[in-house]
Amino acid sequence: MTFYNYLFRDKKDNLAALGLWVLFCLFYMYLNMPFIQYIRDNAEMLGKFNPFYGAPFSLNLFNFDPSMEYGNATATIIHPLYTFLSTPLTYISNHTIGNLLFLILQSAMNALTTVLVFFMLRRNGSAMSVSLLFSAFFGVSSYSIFTAVIPDSYPYAQFIIVLSALYLQKCRAEQSFPIIPNAAFTALNFGITSTNVVTYAGALFISLFSRISKKTSFRWFMIIMITALMIILGLTGLQYVLFSGKTWLSNVFGGLSSGGLGYVSPFSFAHHTKVFYMLIISPILTPDIALIDTGITAFATDLSKPYPFYVHIVGLGVILMAVLGFIKGIKSKDTWAVSTYILFALVLHIVVGFGLSAYSYDMYLYAGHYLFAFFILAAAFVTRLHSAKLKRFMLVVVAIFLVITVVNNLVKHQSSLDYIKSSYTNVLTQQEK
Repeated sequence: MTFYNYLFRDKKDNLAALGLWVLFCLFYMYLNMPFIQYIRDNAEMLGKFNPFYGAPFSLNLFNFDPSMEYGNATATIIHPLYTFLSTPLTYISNHTIGNLLFLILQSAMNALTTVLVFFMLRRNGSAMSVSLLFSAFFGVSSYSIFTAVIPDSYPYAQFIIVLSALYLQKCRAEQSFPIIPNAAFTALNFGITSTNVVTYAGALFISLFSRISKKTSFRWFMIIMITALMIILGLTGLQYVLFSGKTWLSNVFGGLSSGGLGYVSPFSFAHHTKVFYMLIISPILTPDIALIDTGITAFATDLSKPYPFYVHIVGLGVILMAVLGFIKGIKSKDTWAVSTYILFALVLHIVVGFGLSAYSYDMYLYAGHYLFAFFILAAAFVTRLHSAKLKRFMLVVVAIFLVITVVNNLVKHQSSLDYIKSSYTNVLTQQEK
């Protein structure tokens, strides 16, 4: 069965998916248009405080960087093949509708990622009610809303991550792992964000692993990895030709120092007490923000404010359901393959400490690499419940969580823009004095 047929074999699912896509595409554009309009109406004023080398998107939110507007800037080991995407889109945006192009494109992409989560759940045996509820819950997350408007790599990386995870789910279901498609997904994950190759390779290895034939599984895995390496080398050669000799290999060690190792710091519970909220819960429920650095006008999570009680309940509720989903499915390859994304994130950001050196500037932005997995595992927990009454009760609970999240994110999204406006006014006033 082709991947296309695997996804679109059911008409009811297709109609539901189309409805989700249209709804969330409009949802993201509606919420974020005021941000685009504010930037457009205040371009001259914002330009004075722009920390992004004059990039048209001048708001510094949650430590995101509008890298899509840097064009053919030097590729780095962190985003090796990103210039293939950013260069044409930068050119098109500069010669057409500017920031609005990224809002339209990324709204459509984030809505499509929500649809992919829906298909992951449906093709893994979840009922329509469970699949719609959890995919919508994922879709209204704070992270999906904000990354629809900020022209950075994260919405593209998240889309590729979820798409490749869905493809691996198909491979496991059919016990067939074609070399070229899996190698291509490996190269894509590496090309957008190099660390993503670890999670895809890990999920692929788990999917391939067979107790009966370990040697065959490992051999097939290595063939896929070598093929992926050849694709990467081929794309690197093309990058060299198209970008005047500039490739991600040109500045590997410099990129590691400034963009990689420079963000690493040892984890300290005393100093990083809210890291789990920043990594998992805030990307679901938008937090209060604060202007933490007037020099680069950086807006990030206001760590001085306590989280509302409902944030604890919803956030910890999602985590608990995901943990229970992992426990109930611990013997399943599907469970371990999806959990790879979460486990690697904990190792990378807590054990290794990547991002902790810029902790106050936010860890929120990394959530796209693993957030979907919490919703998949949580939905799996509800799906595996044997009691019909308990399942209905849990669906009501999740529906309440969804409503709370929608209300919180609608209110906080608008209040974030109001706070940004007042902050710039205050900064201007202080400079005039």
